[in-house]
Amino acid sequence: MTTAIAINGVSMEYVTPEGTTHVLDNVSYEVSEGSFVAIVGPSGVGKTTLLRLLSGLQKPTAGEILIRGERISGPPAGLAVVLQDYTRSLMPWLTVERNIALPLKNQKLSKADRSERIESSLEEVGLSGQGGKYPWQMSGGMQQRASIARALAVRPSILVMDEPFASVDAQTRFDLEDLVLKVRDDFGITTLMVTHDIDEAVYLSDEIVVLHGRPAKVRDVVTVDIPFPRSQIQTRNAPRFAELRTHVYAMVRGLE
Repeated sequence: MTTAIAINGVSMEYVTPEGTTHVLDNVSYEVSEGSFVAIVGPSGVGKTTLLRLLSGLQKPTAGEILIRGERISGPPAGLAVVLQDYTRSLMPWLTVERNIALPLKNQKLSKADRSERIESSLEEVGLSGQGGKYPWQMSGGMQQRASIARALAVRPSILVMDEPFASVDAQTRFDLEDLVLKVRDDFGITTLMVTHDIDEAVYLSDEIVVLHGRPAKVRDVVTVDIPFPRSQIQTRNAPRFAELRTHVYAMVRGLE
């Protein structure tokens, strides 16, 4: 398969008056076009740091990240980000449709095309007719759907998500997991997600990258050989799901 993202020998360190903190050490991994990859590891291992490097918000101390063969030196075109804290991501003084319109200001779209982007993005995430509401008038799950709609409005080819479902209840989390799989299928988006939830990583992913150590290295890349489409009930009850979950959990805890 074609490589969408190549992470080549990436290391990251922070220098403070107290000394140097080494976060990532020679991390390498390739993400195939259209795949869904989860990044897991112990708390504080550097998962979010890796996402910041992928999104061009920071530069690695060593190594490089290529998107479709081009070395990134800033936020790359065609990449959108969905964050964990939707309450800080969405502007509370703007309606949902105006929130979604924010990243479209830099795109040369007619008023009609911009409206179509907003409406189709809302429809994709199940929020048709909700664009006139303010974020504070919506549930947490609906607000995160709005955040995903805003990301989709720019028609990204790569979607990066940092713990996107950590702030919602379990039932809403399941609904949003199925939503992002639908989005991946509908748009063919290459997706990378940081999560602490091992079950979630197994349910969503084609591959799981396990980071471990201080500084963090790639401990293993686990292929999730569970067929699509997946079901919250049938997939999670499958013996293979339990095997993969146990294997990944053991690596995250350093037991394997």
